[in-house]
Amino acid sequence: MKRWAAPAVATMAICAVVLTGCSSETKSDEPTNSAPPTSAGPRSGDAPKVDVTDAAALLDQASKTTRLTSAVHMNLKVDPEFKGLPVNDLDADVVVEPAPAAKGSGEFRLTEEYTSAEFVIVDGTLYIREKGKTEWTTSPAGERSYDPSVVLSEDKGLANVLAKFRNPEVAGTETVNGVEAVKITGTLDSADFEAIFPTQGPGALKGEHPATAYIAAEAPYNLVELALNTKDGDITLTTSKWDEKVTVTKP
Repeated sequence: MKRWAAPAVATMAICAVVLTGCSSETKSDEPTNSAPPTSAGPRSGDAPKVDVTDAAALLDQASKTTRLTSAVHMNLKVDPEFKGLPVNDLDADVVVEPAPAAKGSGEFRLTEEYTSAEFVIVDGTLYIREKGKTEWTTSPAGERSYDPSVVLSEDKGLANVLAKFRNPEVAGTETVNGVEAVKITGTLDSADFEAIFPTQGPGALKGEHPATAYIAAEAPYNLVELALNTKDGDITLTTSKWDEKVTVTKP
C-alpha cells in the first residue's frame, strides 16, 4: 500500500478521512430510475412518490437519488471516544461536475491531539493549510493511501451504502438539520461502509454494526444523515445543499 510522502503526519491524517471527491470516476451515462428534484439540474424531472412506511423502498429511492447528485455539503462528526478515525470533525463541499473536487476544513487527530486545517482537492491534488499558517502544502493524488473520492462515488459512496442496508425498519420521523426525515434503522457490514468510514488501527470496525439513516420525507428523498452506531460512540455524516452550485479552485 502506498503511503503519503512528507509533509507526513498531518497530511496522512487528513487524506485518510477527507470524505470528498477527487477521483477520476465519472457519472454513468446510462439512464437510472430515480427521483429527480423539482429544480433544474441533473436530477430534474418528475419526482416519483414512495411509501414512506416502506423502509426498503425509501432506501432504494434515496440510493438512486444520491447516484444522480452532482454536489453536496457534508459534515462528519465522530464521537471523541471512538479512536478508529483520525478525525473529530469535518465540514466540506463536494462536487463531481465538471470534475471531482472538494474544499473544506476539519479537526484531525494526530496521536492524541487535534490539528485544525483547511483543505482543497482539485485536479487530483490535495492542498493543506494548517490553522495559523499562511502557506499551503500539497500532495499528489498518486501518493495517497486512501482515495477520498467516495462520498458521491456510484460504486463506493453513500448511494452504495444505502443499497446495502440490512433488515431496515422505519422507526418514526424526526426533524434533522431542518428537514422532516424518516428514521430507518438496520445494520451495515464493514465491507460496505469502509470507503465512507475508513476505520483503522485498534479501532478498526469489522463485521456488522447498527446503523441509522434519515431520509427526507418528501421527493426526491435525499439522504439527510447517516450514522454508524458503535460501542464507543457514533460516527455521523450529515448532508445538505444537494446539487447547489459550488466552485472549487486551486488555492
